[in-house]
Amino acid sequence: MHFTQEQRDAWHADTRNSPFNRWLRDHTVGPDGLLNLDSLRSVAAEFGVDAEKYAHLNAGQQRMNVGNRLRRVVPRHVYDPGSNQMDAQLIRPPAPIPAATEHAPSDWPFMVNATTSDLLRMQAAAIEELRRRGVVRTGNAPLGDYAEHLFARAFHWKLTPNSATSYDAENGDGIRFQIKARRLRTEAPGERQLGVMRALPDAGFDYLAAVLFNRDFSVRRAALVPHATVLARAVHVRHVNGWRFILDDAVWLLEGVQDVTSSLRSAADALNEGVVSGASRDLI
Repeated sequence: MHFTQEQRDAWHADTRNSPFNRWLRDHTVGPDGLLNLDSLRSVAAEFGVDAEKYAHLNAGQQRMNVGNRLRRVVPRHVYDPGSNQMDAQLIRPPAPIPAATEHAPSDWPFMVNATTSDLLRMQAAAIEELRRRGVVRTGNAPLGDYAEHLFARAFHWKLTPNSATSYDAENGDGIRFQIKARRLRTEAPGERQLGVMRALPDAGFDYLAAVLFNRDFSVRRAALVPHATVLARAVHVRHVNGWRFILDDAVWLLEGVQDVTSSLRSAADALNEGVVSGASRDLI
């Protein structure tokens, strides 16, 4: 590829001395003016970029490839503190998802240019940090664990071991709860179908504790549904050998169902603020 002198001058003026490149040079170039590959790998590791995959390239190509990857994931306030603001990509309100599209714009613009491997690593890293904080209990997709954490936090329930199959938590009186959650992204009817429940007639739980999250993971609605009500409305699906339950708005109108939306929202707010939630004791 051939670059004209004009193009080289433009790159030197506009790109080479950009806040990001100045920051990266400060962390990777030694006093002798030469690139320190160990420093480059250290910076890459800090932000979850695998620099080793470029180790077969020469030093300049390694710097170019790793730098391009870092540019996508390093928040602006890290390399440009003079901006006096967090990266706009990270603080702007989520954009509403278009109703009928398979490839909707991401709420986090830097993800658009990330590779599949980058996204998987970001998800894994996020889940590990959530597990370290005690918000989730497994290395799986965090929605179910997050719902369990919110219910337990709101009502002081004790979560059961992960191996328990019929219920997820119990209160001080021994009442058992199976906890289910769904995240609504497109408003499609099928999104309100909860996960399959096994051996439902055996009454392995006393109440279904169910929560619907909005696309941004805020709590939309939550309810405690008696087992008998779940059994009456659930449909057995033979090929999965389980029962499916649709958490539509009519459920909140059924006798015996308790609306616990405000309690779950308070627990979520307290968790995000980093303070201990005040438990709700006026319900189960």
